[in-house]
Amino acid sequence: MGPASSGIAVVLVANAPDRAAALAQSLEAADDRFAVESVGECETASRILRETAVDCLVTVGALDDDDTGASCIAAVRDAHPALPIVWCPDETVDGDALSAAVDAGATEVARPCGDRDLTPVLANRLDTVVGAARAAAEAERQQDRLDEFTSGVSHDLRSPLNVAQGRLALAQSEDDIGHVDDAAAAVDRTLELIEDLLTLAKQGSRPEVFEPIDLSALAEQCWANVATGEATLVVDSDRRVLGHSSRLKQLLENLFRNAIDHAGPESTVVVGDIEPMYTTTRAESNLPTGFYVEDDGPGIPAADREAVFEVGYTTHDDGTGFGLNIVNGVADAHGWNVAVSESADGGARFEITGVESGD
Repeated sequence: MGPASSGIAVVLVANAPDRAAALAQSLEAADDRFAVESVGECETASRILRETAVDCLVTVGALDDDDTGASCIAAVRDAHPALPIVWCPDETVDGDALSAAVDAGATEVARPCGDRDLTPVLANRLDTVVGAARAAAEAERQQDRLDEFTSGVSHDLRSPLNVAQGRLALAQSEDDIGHVDDAAAAVDRTLELIEDLLTLAKQGSRPEVFEPIDLSALAEQCWANVATGEATLVVDSDRRVLGHSSRLKQLLENLFRNAIDHAGPESTVVVGDIEPMYTTTRAESNLPTGFYVEDDGPGIPAADREAVFEVGYTTHDDGTGFGLNIVNGVADAHGWNVAVSESADGGARFEITGVESGD
């Protein structure tokens, strides 16, 4: 179980399994965005929270019950500080019980859950607390991106501008026009950095409109937009993905440039589908799907695979250090995950997962 882009994934724990299942069914009927998994004990709920993306926990029962009350709420809060937790008591409670639930870590205390007629009220309360949690997470993410962005601006723009300034001073003092060429190259470098920084700045916002995109056709179009030399593109995909076309172009073009820069102008770059590998122990909804871009170059050492997405990271003399960070930003804005591993030929393999089908 995991939340869709507009869905709300809920784990509901109640000490009576039949009651939990009935309330889960009632919540899903009240609002079709809800996907509710009902369990009978806190330990099971905690395991699901560790293994699966969940938007909210609902506990139903007495505050002194280990599986639905203060001890369960406190244990979950310790493990998941930002998760919305709603306690639904069996009956109307006094102020002391409300305070105890909040002190344990409950985000909200709902009206008693014994009355089915109150299910729409509970559904509205869950929608509110999940919306607030998502807004807070987005604000924190945007602040992190702003801090990262301003750090990149101050560091990476200063260097070529200092070069240009120094060369122009030498040209004036020595009356040597050769320094002007170096100054012009530094200015060109600055303009390149500014373009990448502007692209980076807008990647944090989630696109308002998603559309079905033919991945194969878009990959071919992006390949034509990149200086690829004698490199070869192989597209092994018939997938249509749900995304924002211009943002996905930026992701693919940056991955193609990265491949050419590091694997060379005669490399082979492959775009293909990531299909789930079904087993008897994993549920289909938990299996990653998406696409990959890989090359046959020297690859990326395992120790560097997380750092490559950081602002300013580059091993190429002419690199801006923003290309893969832009890739990560595009994926993040879509709600996708991006990771790097080794291709079958020993090169770099970038996997983009969590991608919804556009069929």
